[in-house]
Amino acid sequence: MPRKKSDSENETLVGIVTPVQWDEEHQVTAVALSATDDQEYFIENGDQFIDLIQKCIEANGKIRRDKKPSRSITIRRFSVIENF
Repeated sequence: MPRKKSDSENETLVGIVTPVQWDEEHQVTAVALSATDDQEYFIENGDQFIDLIQKCIEANGKIRRDKKPSRSITIRRFSVIENF
C-alpha cells in the first residue's frame, strides 16, 4: 500500500502499467499505473514505460494530486515484480 507523505517527498506505488492513449496508427503513446490503492496515476515520463504494458512494477517517484480527481507520477526508480 502506498504511504502518505508530504507533497515534496517521493512515494512508492505498486501497480500494473496500462495504456491510456493511442495515435492514429493505434500505437500506444501514453501509459498509466493502475495501483493497488485502486487509483490510476498517469505516468508523466511514460514513454520509458510503454514496453512494460501489463507488467506489475514497484514505482518510486513524485506524485501530483490535482484538485480534480486526476493523479500523476513522475517515476524516478522502479522495479518489475515478476510474481504478482
